[in-house]
Formats: sequence, C-alpha cells, structure tokens
Amino acid sequence: MGERTVKVWIALLLGVISPLSAVSGVVVYTSVDEILSSRVFESIEKSTGLDIRPVYDSEATKTTGLYLRILQEHPNTRADVFWNSEFSRTLLLKEAGCLDEYKSPSAESIPDRFQDPDHQWTGFSVRARVLCFNTDLVERSEVPTSATALVDPQWKGKVAWANPLFGTTATHCGALLAVWGEDGYRRHLSGFNERFVRLPGNGQVADLVARGRFLMGLTDTDDVWRLKLDGEPIDMVPFDEGGFGTLFIPNTVAILKGAPHPKEAKTFVDALLDPTIERLLAESTSRQWPVRADIGGPDGMGSIDQTKSVDLTYNIISENVDNALEIAREIIFEP
Repeated sequence: MGERTVKVWIALLLGVISPLSAVSGVVVYTSVDEILSSRVFESIEKSTGLDIRPVYDSEATKTTGLYLRILQEHPNTRADVFWNSEFSRTLLLKEAGCLDEYKSPSAESIPDRFQDPDHQWTGFSVRARVLCFNTDLVERSEVPTSATALVDPQWKGKVAWANPLFGTTATHCGALLAVWGEDGYRRHLSGFNERFVRLPGNGQVADLVARGRFLMGLTDTDDVWRLKLDGEPIDMVPFDEGGFGTLFIPNTVAILKGAPHPKEAKTFVDALLDPTIERLLAESTSRQWPVRADIGGPDGMGSIDQTKSVDLTYNIISENVDNALEIAREIIFEP
C-alpha cells in the first residue's frame, strides 16, 4: 500500500476526514496497479500542484469493481475521474450516461481511433493480450500462434488464464465473441474451460508461468515485462496473431458526470494525457506502447503497427462484453 493511500485511510479511521465526498482535491478511481499509477500521480502533483486522492480496484475484480461502484453512485458521484486500465467498462459507462464531455487540449496529438467522437473519454498508452511461456520449458517455436492451436489436447492442464469475468480477460472475451460469433465463442470457451487452469488475475498467471507451474498462460504485456525485467524465465507472443489478430488495450480516462471538483478534474485529465506521461509509461516496468507516433516505443519492442491487430472497433468489443460474460458464466460457473 502506497504512502498516499495509507495517509487517506489513517485520516478516515481517525475521523479527520469523512468519506470521499468530503475529500478536497481530485478523487480518481483507477484500476491501474498502484505501483505504477503512484508514479504518475506523483509526477502530476509535482507539475500541477493538485492534491490527488486515488481509490484503487482489487486485483481480482480489476475494472469491474469500480465500474459497478460508479454505476451505483450515479448521479451522485463521489469521484471526479475514472482512469481505467482498459476500455470496455469506460465505454459502457458512457452508454449509461455516467460520463461528462471534455475535449482536452492535451489530446490533440492522439489519433482519432483512441478518442471518443463525443469527447467523453480518451485513450492512451497501450498494452496487448499475449500468450506468455516459460523459456526454460518451452521453445518459442513450440508456442501456438492461434487460439485454435492452443486448445489442442497436448496442452491440457499446462496453460493458465485469469477469471474471464473481470479485467482485461473480460474485455478480451467481448472481442472473441465479436470475431468468432456465438457458436465459435461457445466452442472455444468450452475448450478453454476444459483444458486451462483458471486463476484469480493476470498477474498470478504470469507469476506461475515464470515459476514453471504452467508452461504457458494468457495475460497482458505489462505482467510479462515486470518479470522479464527481473530476469525471470518468461517471454511472450501476441495472442492469436496467427488467427484473428491481437487485442490491443489502451488506457482510458474520463471525467464522471457530476464530478464534485470539475476544474481539478480537467487539470488532472490534461496532465494525464500529456505526452510526458506516455513516455513515463513506456519507460516503466509496464513497457506500454505510446499511441502517438512521435513518441518512441519501449526498448526491445516494435510499434503497435508491426503486430496484426484484431479488426474490431472498441465500440463493437464493448457492446459484446456483457453477452460474452453471460455465456462465460453459463459455461464455466453453471455447468
């Protein structure tokens, strides 16, 4: 737990401040890992003078927990900004009328495909869905490059994936339903359920692959980079590059409708979308790709344009997420 979070909780316990509605400064709901987001918050506080009060999601309920909290609090929101580590729940919040319009001047150089035409959210700094593998146990040439090959019986019990009801795995399921159709999605998901081992989150998937408990695992680029940089025997290939293509996942930021501190919220969004933050995230252990072409990508990684991307808009993916999760519940949790 970071120093800033500790201070807030101590103040709450001592009765010095009431819950979030009475907190001064800008309250940011974020699903981004605290170890990474705290560096960003510190940089923004230093450059703007803002007093940032973050509220984090748990690893097991990434993005979904805060999404449900925002829906529950609307229209009397207790936070100002939602900084989401992915996009589907942000777009669903727009559909629910929970986001406010704001066209940040810092977003001018961000490509249109990462911006909402109604200016209710903006995307930046991209991760990707990947298949990681233990380099001591599997040769790169053996690693399946398509989802169909991955469900081959030879890999049964040797592949891990995260709970599909939460985080980027949930968003990934929305993309898979969109590209495969319902019949293909049900068939592949049944294969995943029969042959893969389900873990609470993407971080645990990467950790156990690095330890050799599993040969391979479905996770995100940042979870693999964290371990690679520590010298662990783990590497990755883009998931389904030999099939429908890889899902790229931008961060998204949005101001919540009825934000208690709208001026501070806009200042925060302007600072978060500044190119310096994309550089910081590219150079961090997360190794996220900048969406701006004039900002160099992480060392040892090509540009996002060098990898085959799944041919879907973010709107189409988000529209399929809830249906994908209902099917997942039926197949996995209600046999």
